[in-house]
Amino acid sequence: MAIAQNQTITSSLGRWMLYAMAALLICVGACFLWVSSQLINARFDNFDAKFYEQQLMRVNGVFEQNNLAFEASLVDYAHWDDTQQFVLGNNPNHINEDYTPEALDNIQVNGLIITDLNGKLVTPALVKQAGVLVPMSEDLWASLQPVLPSLMSPDQTTVTSKIVWHNNVGILISGVAITNSFKNAPTSGYLFFIRILDEPLLNGLRALTLVPFQLVPSQATAQPTSLVIQQDNNGNKQWLATQTLTGLAAKTEVQGGTHLKAERELTFTLLLLSVAGLTLVSLIGNYWIVHFKVLNRLHLFSTLADQYRQEPHSLIRWPLKGHDELDNLAQSLNEFIAEVEIRHNDLRHIAHHDSLTGIGNRRLLQTKLDINMQQHARTPDFTSTLLLIDLDGFKLFNDGLGHAAGDYILKLIAQRMASLVRVDDTVVRLGGDEFAILLENTTPDSAHSFAEQLLKHIAKSFEYEGHKLNLHASIGIASLKYGLSKEDVIRNADLAMYEAKRRGKNQVVAFKINFLDIVSRRMQLEQALREALNEQELAIWFQPIIDAQKGCVIGLEALSRWRLSSEFIPPNEFISIAEASGMITKLGRQVFDKVGAALQELRIDYPQLQCNVNLSLRQFRDSDLTKDIIECIEKYHLPPCALHLELTESMIAESETEILPTMQSLVGHGFKFHLDDFGTGYSSLERLKNLPFDTLKIDRSFVVPLGQDDHVMVKNIINIGRELGMNLIAEGVETEVEVHKLLQLGCHQIQGYYFARPMPLDELKIWLATTHPQHLAAHKSSQLSQHQ
Repeated sequence: MAIAQNQTITSSLGRWMLYAMAALLICVGACFLWVSSQLINARFDNFDAKFYEQQLMRVNGVFEQNNLAFEASLVDYAHWDDTQQFVLGNNPNHINEDYTPEALDNIQVNGLIITDLNGKLVTPALVKQAGVLVPMSEDLWASLQPVLPSLMSPDQTTVTSKIVWHNNVGILISGVAITNSFKNAPTSGYLFFIRILDEPLLNGLRALTLVPFQLVPSQATAQPTSLVIQQDNNGNKQWLATQTLTGLAAKTEVQGGTHLKAERELTFTLLLLSVAGLTLVSLIGNYWIVHFKVLNRLHLFSTLADQYRQEPHSLIRWPLKGHDELDNLAQSLNEFIAEVEIRHNDLRHIAHHDSLTGIGNRRLLQTKLDINMQQHARTPDFTSTLLLIDLDGFKLFNDGLGHAAGDYILKLIAQRMASLVRVDDTVVRLGGDEFAILLENTTPDSAHSFAEQLLKHIAKSFEYEGHKLNLHASIGIASLKYGLSKEDVIRNADLAMYEAKRRGKNQVVAFKINFLDIVSRRMQLEQALREALNEQELAIWFQPIIDAQKGCVIGLEALSRWRLSSEFIPPNEFISIAEASGMITKLGRQVFDKVGAALQELRIDYPQLQCNVNLSLRQFRDSDLTKDIIECIEKYHLPPCALHLELTESMIAESETEILPTMQSLVGHGFKFHLDDFGTGYSSLERLKNLPFDTLKIDRSFVVPLGQDDHVMVKNIINIGRELGMNLIAEGVETEVEVHKLLQLGCHQIQGYYFARPMPLDELKIWLATTHPQHLAAHKSSQLSQHQ
């Protein structure tokens, strides 16, 4: 009777599970197929759109380069003594001698027009036909004549271009004022060049760009506008991509079909077959589970019960899957060993948890990783993700407020982490201010979202003994994958965390395989940098600092540049390698030597010229910095005022007491210090009052908001500098609006791309020789008048 009842129960559970799982798998498979097909279709369409956008960008780039060369040729001919004398009637043979067909072919000019200042033709409008210049036809002249007045500008440097459509062919016409070769004579007339954008010319551009584009009429726009649309042509998808040429009445057009049609069809076919196959396999598996695994489960319960009778102290957990009869049996059996489980967990907690914070420790993480690795090997669909968290700037709090404060902060951060995770997730403290979280059954995307939320939670302010404090963290993410050891997973998360530190801290970075390449690249660069320093291959570039009020150059900033083969290595990359490897001291000595040599040469013509040199914290630790700098100025016979030294705000906050004696020694020898990137670190007003800084450099992050009329931070920094009697320099200034706002706020010393980019010494000499104070002053006055 009992056996029959058990068979009935088994049969009932089996049918219910079979029907439910079959329906569920079919529904899930259908939903997955529909969603996946939509996403794949969208991704292919996006790829096609990007493909046609890139083709248009390549075509328009070639057009712009050709137009610039065309306009440059026009300026060369217009700013020429021969052309001016011809307009004035003193050089009648100018056309025949200087506008030969061969010369026009070289610059791709099909015709020309020369007028006096009133727009009257000096010579008939000419066009090249059959290799000779002949008068322009009346219908072509009728098309071009109306646009000539709009191309006439008395400004000798202004070139104006337009496209005129004649018989469905675009004609590019550009005009500029005529003057002498030195550009110091009044405008005497106007020169216009004509380029016919016919099929031979367009075919040349098509061959150059490898894009089968068309040039069609359009409304002229100040900025290029692009449009990529998909059209349905009798069931076939076609793409039409257009982009206007800047300021010209024409646009380029590219048409074509889907770029990856075969791949798209293959992808959909494989997706359909995969979903159908997985659904079928899952149904067969469920059938096998229902008919065989239920009885096996009952057998397992019986076996475990016998085992517990024989070994009452063994730790046995009977599986619970719901609330059916088997689960009731399992629950009853589990209650027998509850007390043993509790005591076992107590001992395990002590062995696997951190005594300070109460969360897990490194041993617990290793154990969990082993378990998850085994689970992943058994079930490839099982996913888990490791987060490695390192607190940013914790050393400042620990050293500044004491170890008791550090312990308080560590416990607080541990509590905040534990409050966000789920029951199955694992939070551990690896040591010091480094934590880890192992997220169970979590994809990398979900882990990234959780990490972003965790950053915000950690960053919430808190109070300690009357101090209101904030703390940030950097997080690296790595997934458990087949074939990786737990050491590999921890290493991957560690590399991702250090990448987050490198990008500026307070960030989340997921591990990428190229991070291993980064480590390899760093090793190769370290060896190459060592050789480059031995051969003194590093170059020094200089960026001028301008007094925008007086219109003069007041100084330079020296910037290290390194070209390895054909690649320019970013300064922040090789300088960080130099600091980590101890080569920064040698690099610093070479910088001082090259800057000293450059200043000695430049100060012959510019006696008051100064140069700023950046210092590293490692230079204070590894070398006799004062001795190195004094030897440099003595070697090149420079006064201390010629060399200014720059420190970043973060350096001061990190090691103020360590570098202060050297700073005071250098100030005693007559050197001046600049505080770089002011406002981005941890400086306080008290620190600024006590440290021997002469100048504050306003970071570009505060200059950029000036373009949106947000000047609160810059104004406050300027006020602080004035109150402390310090000089002010604004960095990274790139627009007229920023210059104008800075002048209004009282900051006159400006450094940035708006006036000059960093340049080698040879280019700097040319720049200094050709950029006179009168030019800068006129430039500044022009800016102010435009804004008034």
